[in-house]
Amino acid sequence: MTAMSNAIVALVVIALMLIATLTWSQAAFSSLDSASQSLKETTQTTQEVARTDITVMRAQRNGSFVEVYVLNSGKVHLAQFVNWDLVIQYYDAGKTYHISRLSYTEDSNPGNNQWTVADIYFDSSLGPKEVYEPGILNPGEVLFMKARLSPAVGSETSNMVTVSTANGVTASAQFQG
Repeated sequence: MTAMSNAIVALVVIALMLIATLTWSQAAFSSLDSASQSLKETTQTTQEVARTDITVMRAQRNGSFVEVYVLNSGKVHLAQFVNWDLVIQYYDAGKTYHISRLSYTEDSNPGNNQWTVADIYFDSSLGPKEVYEPGILNPGEVLFMKARLSPAVGSETSNMVTVSTANGVTASAQFQG
């Protein structure tokens, strides 16, 4: 009877070891799959950032507004303007220094410390407006950003604008007040 009970115990132990091994293997494969998926997503994001490039062609004060022209000099179509950042470092009329991160608005007349997409042009000549894929900044197109600062940029001041895309690519330019 002891040999029989030892055999049953041995079979139960072997079965438990097999179940534990299979459970561990499934968890290991699941973790490996998750890590592989994360690596794939990271690689795709890195490749997109590497193909993204913007250039601030010009920034200028126009009354109470700052106008910024951004060329998509990369190979990626850009959109999601709500996720873009516009930061302006400037001096007001009293020569007080300000750093403002402006909020995006879809309103064509931005409020204080807001910016909007005023237009997208077909190319850097700022001639025809875009007709292909409206609302998307395709490679070679120029984004015209219009921003209102409060307090306004002072005259005869040196200032800086920095634009950042949704995927974190940035460009800066200086402009005179």
